[in-house]
Amino acid sequence: MGRFICVSFGLLVVFLSLSGTGADFDCPSGWSAYDQYCYRIFNERMTWEDAEWFCTKQAKGGHLVSVKSAGEADFVAWMVTQNIQKPFYYVWIGLRVQKQEKQCNSKWSDGSSVSYDNLMDLYITKCSGLKKGTGFRKWFVVRCIERSFVCKFPHSVKIWLC
Repeated sequence: MGRFICVSFGLLVVFLSLSGTGADFDCPSGWSAYDQYCYRIFNERMTWEDAEWFCTKQAKGGHLVSVKSAGEADFVAWMVTQNIQKPFYYVWIGLRVQKQEKQCNSKWSDGSSVSYDNLMDLYITKCSGLKKGTGFRKWFVVRCIERSFVCKFPHSVKIWLC
């Protein structure tokens, strides 16, 4: 009898550890989730600087969107295409060109380095946006005027037990 209880308790612990715990994340209403982040397009027109400031006020760790992979780029392009309300040609992202060289020393507004590069052209201006004519999949350095923008912030993790 003692061995049965010990084995049953051991199986219960293994079962609970494999199927009874997990993590889910929570994005606010109106925001879309991808990987470990929450995203939202804002159709209001702002300068790059004002849009970045606005994104920092949305949530802890919020910034204009940084894109770290082709998969994330596809998600952001899909989200923008589905949610843009006016025929804008560019949408702000968090990339700022720091130097005018072949290999630019650019960083995202969240401070991270550019690990996935999809920048099409370098011009004198330093603001970057997604272009409508590319399905919002390519980055262009464009004039720093008022445009729509995409914010991104790390999601909050909720731990749950069954």
